[in-house]
Amino acid sequence: MGEQVSAKTVKKEDVAGWIEKLQGDYAVIGPVSERGFTSYRRIGGPAEIDWGYGSTMIPPSKTVYVPEQALLRFVKSEDGYRIEEVLPRTEKRILLGVHPCDLHGLLVLERAFLGNIKDAYYSAARANVLVVGLNCQSVGDDCFCASLGTGPFFGYWMWQGPPQGCNALLTDLGDRFLVETFGEEGEMLVARARSAPETPADVGEKLKREAASREQIRKKLNTENLPGLLRRNLKHPLWRETGNGRCLSCTNCTLVCPTCFCYDTWDRAELDLSVIERIRRWDSCQDERFAEVHGGNFRSTREARLRQFVCHKLSYWVEQYGCFGCVGCGRCITWCPTRIDLTEIAEQIRVEEERR
Repeated sequence: MGEQVSAKTVKKEDVAGWIEKLQGDYAVIGPVSERGFTSYRRIGGPAEIDWGYGSTMIPPSKTVYVPEQALLRFVKSEDGYRIEEVLPRTEKRILLGVHPCDLHGLLVLERAFLGNIKDAYYSAARANVLVVGLNCQSVGDDCFCASLGTGPFFGYWMWQGPPQGCNALLTDLGDRFLVETFGEEGEMLVARARSAPETPADVGEKLKREAASREQIRKKLNTENLPGLLRRNLKHPLWRETGNGRCLSCTNCTLVCPTCFCYDTWDRAELDLSVIERIRRWDSCQDERFAEVHGGNFRSTREARLRQFVCHKLSYWVEQYGCFGCVGCGRCITWCPTRIDLTEIAEQIRVEEERR
C-alpha cells in the first residue's frame, strides 16, 4: 500500500449508491443490528448497515480468522488415499465500518499470523480483504481504548504514516461522512462515490466529535510499566481469589477477543472413511484441556488459566510482538458471566505493590 493520504466528504444521501456500486465487485461485510445485537455479516443492501452501532460480540477480525478452517482432505481411492489441499477462499471482500479498537485488533492479530512465519491460510484470506474503518462515537461502559491509544478515533499518525491494513477511514459528521483514504486501493474505493474535497470545517467537526467521544470513556487502565508489574506478581493471591472463586472457564473472554489466535487441529471422518478432513478450529487457553500434555496438565486450575489470559494480553505479548495484546475493546468484561475485569485486576495488583 502506498503512502498517499487524502480526504473527501460523501453526503449521506449518496452513501447507499456508493455501497451498491461496491457490491458489484465485492462482498461487503458490515455491522448489522438484529434483535438488539450487532454482528458483522454480509449485507444484502446498504439499508442494513448500522452506522451508529456501539460494539459487536464477535470482532470483525474473526471474519478473516474464521472459527473453522479446512486444511486437507484424504480421499479414499483404489490405491489408498489421495491427499487434496483445501485452498482458502478467494472472494474479494470489503470489511466495512470497523471501529478503531478493532482496526488495531486486526493489525495486532497479524503480528502473529503475518510475522516472521506467515500463516498461508490467513495470508491468502487477508489478501482479498479491503478494510474501511469508522471512527467510534458510541463508546460503551466497558471500553478503555483511550488508555491503550487504540480509540475511540483512529490516530494513524501513531504508525508514523498511513496504517498498514486500513484502506479508508470514515467519520460521521452528521449529514455527511469524512472519508480519509490511505493508498491507491482506498482511493479506488472512494472514486466510486460522489464526493467533495475536505474543508477546514470538516476537520474542525471531526476534532469536535473526537473530543466528545473521548469524554464518554470512563474506564481506564494504567499501562505504565505494566508488563513488568504483572511479571513480578505471578503469585499474587488475587489470581487464586478471582480465578478459583469467580472464573467459570467458560472461554467467553477468548472467543470474543479480537487478538486471540489459538487453534487446535482435528480430523473429521465420514462413517465409511471415504473422506477424512483435517481442520483447525478456534481453541482457548481457558479450556480445562488446553494445557494437557503427556504427563499431565500444566494449567489445571482456573487460577492458572485466568493468569495466563490476563498476563498474555498485558505482559507476555509485549515481549513477543512489541505491543499489548489488548486493544481496550472491553468485550472480555462485557461477556464474562461473572464480570471479571482485567483493568481492575491490574489496578489492584499495582496498588498493593505500591503499598509494600
